[in-house]
Amino acid sequence: MIILKHLTVERFRLLREIDLHFPQRGSILIQGPNEAGKSTLFECIYFALFGEPLTTHREKRALDDLIMYGETEATVKLTLSVGATELAITRTIERGSGQRVSLLVRRLGMPESEPITQLRAANERIIAELGRLDGETLRNSCLIEQKGLQRLEQITGCEREVALRRLLGLEKLTRLAEQFRLTPEDEEQLRECAARLRLAELQARIPELSARLGQVEEALDAVTVNEHLAEIEQQEAEIAEQESTLSTIQQKRSELKSRQARVQQLKKAEAILAELITAYDEMAEARRELPELDRQIADLELREREELPVLEKRVRELEDLSRSFGTLERMATDLLATVNTIKELEQEVQERTTFEESLEQLEAQISRAQARLDQARLTRSELEERRRAGRPSLEERLRRLRHLASRLETLRQAEERYAQRLAAREQAEQLENRIENARRRLREAEQEQARYEQEVRQTEQLVTTYEERWRRQNLARQLEEWLRLRDKLRGLTEAERQVRAAYQQHERCHQEAAAALSVMRRLFAFLIVAGSGFGIAALLSFIWALSQLLVPAVIGIVLAAACVAAFVVIFIRYSRARVSVQQALQREQEALNHVRAMVAAREAAARANGGQEALARVEEEIRNLGAEVPASPDEARRVIEQAQAERSSVNEQQALAEARERLATLRTQVTQAAERVATLRKQASELEEEAHAKDWDDIHSKLRSDLVAVEQARHELATLMGREGLPIPTFEANVFNSPAKHAELQAIIEEALKTAELEIAALDGKIDAITELQEQIKVCEQELESLQTRKQVLLGRLERFQTSDPPQQLARAREQQAALREALQKLTDSLRQRVKPLGLQFGQAQVSNAESAARRELEALHITLGRRIELQGRREHYAALLKERQQSLSGYYQQLAKFSTVLGSWIIPPNPFAETLNGLRTRCQEELQAASEESILQELEQLQMQEGAARAKIELCRQEIEEIREQIRALLELRGRPAPQGYQREEIVAVWPLVGEYGVADRQRLEEERERLEQELQQHEKEELELSQQLGTGGEQLDLEQTRKRMEQQERSYQTKKRGSMLITAVIERLMRKMVPRTEYYMQQILPLLTSGRYHDVQLVTEPEEGSASGGPLRWRVWDSAAGEYIPREALSSGAADQISFALRLAFAIAALPRELNAAPGFLLLDEPLSSFDQRRAQAVVEVVTGEMLGQHFEQIFFISHSGAFDPAQFPYYLLIDGGQVVESNLPVIAPRSSLNGNGSRSSSEEGPETSSEATSVVA
Repeated sequence: MIILKHLTVERFRLLREIDLHFPQRGSILIQGPNEAGKSTLFECIYFALFGEPLTTHREKRALDDLIMYGETEATVKLTLSVGATELAITRTIERGSGQRVSLLVRRLGMPESEPITQLRAANERIIAELGRLDGETLRNSCLIEQKGLQRLEQITGCEREVALRRLLGLEKLTRLAEQFRLTPEDEEQLRECAARLRLAELQARIPELSARLGQVEEALDAVTVNEHLAEIEQQEAEIAEQESTLSTIQQKRSELKSRQARVQQLKKAEAILAELITAYDEMAEARRELPELDRQIADLELREREELPVLEKRVRELEDLSRSFGTLERMATDLLATVNTIKELEQEVQERTTFEESLEQLEAQISRAQARLDQARLTRSELEERRRAGRPSLEERLRRLRHLASRLETLRQAEERYAQRLAAREQAEQLENRIENARRRLREAEQEQARYEQEVRQTEQLVTTYEERWRRQNLARQLEEWLRLRDKLRGLTEAERQVRAAYQQHERCHQEAAAALSVMRRLFAFLIVAGSGFGIAALLSFIWALSQLLVPAVIGIVLAAACVAAFVVIFIRYSRARVSVQQALQREQEALNHVRAMVAAREAAARANGGQEALARVEEEIRNLGAEVPASPDEARRVIEQAQAERSSVNEQQALAEARERLATLRTQVTQAAERVATLRKQASELEEEAHAKDWDDIHSKLRSDLVAVEQARHELATLMGREGLPIPTFEANVFNSPAKHAELQAIIEEALKTAELEIAALDGKIDAITELQEQIKVCEQELESLQTRKQVLLGRLERFQTSDPPQQLARAREQQAALREALQKLTDSLRQRVKPLGLQFGQAQVSNAESAARRELEALHITLGRRIELQGRREHYAALLKERQQSLSGYYQQLAKFSTVLGSWIIPPNPFAETLNGLRTRCQEELQAASEESILQELEQLQMQEGAARAKIELCRQEIEEIREQIRALLELRGRPAPQGYQREEIVAVWPLVGEYGVADRQRLEEERERLEQELQQHEKEELELSQQLGTGGEQLDLEQTRKRMEQQERSYQTKKRGSMLITAVIERLMRKMVPRTEYYMQQILPLLTSGRYHDVQLVTEPEEGSASGGPLRWRVWDSAAGEYIPREALSSGAADQISFALRLAFAIAALPRELNAAPGFLLLDEPLSSFDQRRAQAVVEVVTGEMLGQHFEQIFFISHSGAFDPAQFPYYLLIDGGQVVESNLPVIAPRSSLNGNGSRSSSEEGPETSSEATSVVA
């Protein structure tokens, strides 16, 4: 049990100097006023134990803050006992230099050890001596701080279980569980053993499949020969059939040729008959048209001689009359114009007289209107002079007063704007800080994104390098395969020699591997013995530890450690032997692979077609890798040697995979960083937009400018009001936007405005007459202007009369009228005499109509005479056509006579009548239709195509037969069979009997079997390659039995660890789950004592939490008899809730005590838990603290309270602290036999008797 014995403090925070010896058992009351250093006493104990300050809200406090103000160092010395061990801890803090520590451990009956002065070593040793009790665990259990009653309700379940494991000493079980915990290495070893077992099984299965596949392929070749023989028979039958088809085609072609010749004769005869009919028709038409054309030409010549001269003369006479009538009409028009001019001149003479009279009257009216206008203007001038003297000054004052009102409104707005900005300044500053933080985070995110992008580029370059190296290695492997396949095709002799050499090499490697394997198996047996001993010793130690048999458990641990040491030594030797075995097995596997390769090469030489296909596939793979197929084996070997010089290991392959994963991770991080940058940029822009929208950007300068504007407005307002004789206002410096002040100034200015407006209105009322005078003047001016306008018009007209003399113009017009009348009468008489001989009425219209009719008749005659040329051309055409057709008739009849030898005599017409000719032509057309030349051509074309197809098919069949025979010959050579005498089935069976055993019907079954075997073989080879690459065996041949035994051993080890880990985990989880009911049990005992019987029953509940066996944070519900149900914390008052939380802390501290361990805490530190308790509840707490409930679990109980809150007589021990020193105490005073100085050395003093007093006062 941990007991505090002695505490010495110097200049530590509020404590100046104290030296306390704590009793072995009892409750201690620590009192004192606020800031007296009571809580600092607990912090001294905490600092001495753990070397760090006691922080309440997890803020980081520097060690220099623990030194009293004005001092340079602080010292804390604590002596405590842990069972039979005593720890003396001295910690010294120097300002600016950190802390020093000295730890002295004394064990009963053991010599003293050297003090520990290294800080880290001392802290770890203290934690180890305290049974792994650290500061956080102490605060969760035996240290109840100020305002920390709800600590258990706030921490998570995982944190609570960590504290419980350290309190109960379950760290050893945890470490044991860690040893038994399945690690990824165990999983990887199990998977590796399983993979090796699978690889060994595949290596044993692949040769069997290869042999069976060869047998199936040979049977399929025999089936192929049978199919080829059947196909040869089918092709020969097809040739015979096509030859008979060709003879039939020749007969049909001869018949069609004769039919085609007759059709050609019929077509020519039908064309000649059509031309003959056309010639007779054209001759008949020419004989009909020639007489009619001669008659029409004679009529036209007669009309041209008789009618044409008469019409031309009449048209000329009518045209002259029309021109004369036009002259008569113009003269009549001139006479009418002269009459109208005379009338106008007579009217102008009358108007001149009237205008002169009107002008005299207008001059008189203008004189009277001018006099009235001058009188009105004189009166208006006098009135305006009187108005001009007083109104401007009044208007100027009114303007100034209105400007003063606007300045007052400007002042009010400025003050209101300044007040609003002043009220929003704090929010604007907060927003500005947020914008600055957002910009800083944005810069950091952009830098992080740039760093990620740089790493992505570097990783991409690394991946490209690895991939290029891997491609070269693949190319080297493909070239090796290419060389191997080429070597397979060199011949059976070389293959047999290499097979024998490979067998000898394999035999030597096998002997070396057997010797190395024997050594490894012996070491492996010893390794199993050591591992089994460790497992048995560890399991027994675990069982004895659970049974609390410590000595056997320690012996078991020692044995387990010895087994582990033996296991390590044997394992090192085993590893070396294993490497030797692996190397020997690898050499043996390489020799075996070489044997297999030679055997495979020998088999490949026997079936060259399969080797060629494999070689083609390998060459295609080489091209796919971006390389060209080597021109020679030497070139391929050079490439392979270059690749082997930079052979990549498994680590490089793993590095490539890790680089790819790293690249993917970096790209994801780049994407996330970009999204984060976009989000932060959006947030910053939103904040800036918000500041701009609220007009908060640069608010300080705007506040200064607004304040300057307010001061300027106030000064300007006071100046203006002083100029106007108004009261000058005074403004307070820090008062803005005062409604009362603004209302007062507004009233003063409005009163002055009203006074000025009334004075102007009075002045305006005296001069209303000006408006009337203005109206009179306007009327007079309008009247005068109208008279002036009329005068100007009259003057203009009179001036026009003066320039042109109307009486003289009137005389000349009358003379011109008489002359025109006389000429008009003479022309009329002449026209009447000329119209009478033409038989027309007198008048221009009648003459014009007669002229138009004559011209139309003349034009019609000219058109009719123009057709004579056309008629003469037609007559010549018909005469020539008649002559030509008469000459061609003999030729047509001669041609028809020639066709009569083929078609018959019916083709020659007996007479030239149209009915006979049309009948012969219709008969030709009917015979042509019946013969159907198109069908003949189609039949000939079809025959041609059939003949070509038959000949091509015959050629193809013969070529196919030759190819099939070549294929049969190649198959026989491939299978090592002699050439047959012929290619009949019996001859083939004689040289290869397997052809007679299999038929065509067996192909499907054999192909299905081959496909199954190929798929299985390909799958096994692919899986073998993947497993070989995964395990890095390099083509090593594994021993199936040995691999199976190793798998069984690894499985047993895996299950042992799994079940042991599950057992330990179940024990720990069971203990954790039992702590909640245990705490609830002690809480139900403490709660009635604390609440004076108010509450008795309580329930502790937890919510499920991942990683915690006992659930999440603790939640309690207490039974309320009035409510008749369990009520939660929220339903209680704060004082009652704190009381129940205090009971929970005490119950948890009791429940977590490990009674079987020496390192169990024997003290309880209570730092003012009564802050919210009333007097009655506080007294109940004192009774619990000083009673048997806590005393039977804790040896020492330290209770801090305010000064005077409790009677010290209620506690066995009390301590009064004030001003950082002990003022009064009844703690035992012990003269120590030895003390520790600052560096941990002992200073001896004389032994003195122990003195104690029940009431000893110590005054500092």
